[in-house]
Amino acid sequence: GQDSGCHDVHCYHLGQWKVPQLYLAGVACRRYVRPVAIETLVGTTLAGYTVRGKVGEGGTSTVFRADHPKHGTVALKVLREKLQHDKTAVQRFLREAQFGARVEHPNIVRTLDYGQSENERYYLAIEWAGGEILDKYADKNGPLPSRDVAAILSQICSAVQAAHDEGIVHRDLKPENVMYDPATKQVKLLDFGIAADTDAAPDQRLTRAGFFVGTLMYVAPEALSGELVGPAADQYSLATIAY
Repeated sequence: GQDSGCHDVHCYHLGQWKVPQLYLAGVACRRYVRPVAIETLVGTTLAGYTVRGKVGEGGTSTVFRADHPKHGTVALKVLREKLQHDKTAVQRFLREAQFGARVEHPNIVRTLDYGQSENERYYLAIEWAGGEILDKYADKNGPLPSRDVAAILSQICSAVQAAHDEGIVHRDLKPENVMYDPATKQVKLLDFGIAADTDAAPDQRLTRAGFFVGTLMYVAPEALSGELVGPAADQYSLATIAY
């Protein structure tokens, strides 16, 4: 197409790309370094972590099992390529890492390291937790004996209390965010990806007012309004997990 004035950078020419009820015209340009695709990470080294295999994936990131000379085997969470330049997604990813580093508790996976690799991939290395996702374990073995339920909930509650003591509301408590090791009976709370700091100023919120985040089956009713919720919302979620 015509010269847009961009040189020595990759340019995204929108041209006459039609979007329903929206007409975009012109040229959008920015400096862009092509990151390593998620599919090619297995077998490579990222920020000193040797990636061994893919463990799972979510809407914003992919989790790998990786080895590190200092930290040993870890769960390595890598932000999706399409979100590398999404300011809110990056802020939320880094905030998850920072919250994890703030809260130290035996029932919360430890944050070991986080940052941006030489290939501009945002990563988060956390403690490798043995066992399986509580949701899958309960589905295969439920209904669980009351003593097991009490022991599991006691550990989750202890972890959540530690987060609350640091002014952090998890906001996404559910069995899918809990690791459970049947051999040791130990619980590990995961994923502070949409957690909120109760002391944060309104202009620091990453979720816009009126927008709901969380998992509908476990979320407190007041969260549906999109307003910032407090510790009581986590307590409601704990009750739904128990049920």
